[in-house]
Amino acid sequence: MDIVKAGLSLVGTAVIAGWVAFSVSAPRNANAYMDQEMDALGGQSINEHMAEKKAEIDAMQCAEYSRLSQELWDRSVANGTTEADSARIDELQRQVDRYC
Repeated sequence: MDIVKAGLSLVGTAVIAGWVAFSVSAPRNANAYMDQEMDALGGQSINEHMAEKKAEIDAMQCAEYSRLSQELWDRSVANGTTEADSARIDELQRQVDRYC
């Protein structure tokens, strides 16, 4: 009976050790996969593709917030409401600073 307990304890320890080793290596494997070049992405890795798309979206948001900020500024100057619109202008300017 003691031999059976010892054997089961050894098997249990091996299973736990294997599980821990797998858990620790899984994030590394995912990062390695994300850095592999992929034919479907034109030879880019997933990380490179995501960075490229993020840059494109940031440029689009920069242009849009710049346009909105300028339109609001022009409209508030024309209407004489710069004081009333200052909070919205400041928020749009913060977004311009964030994306540009």
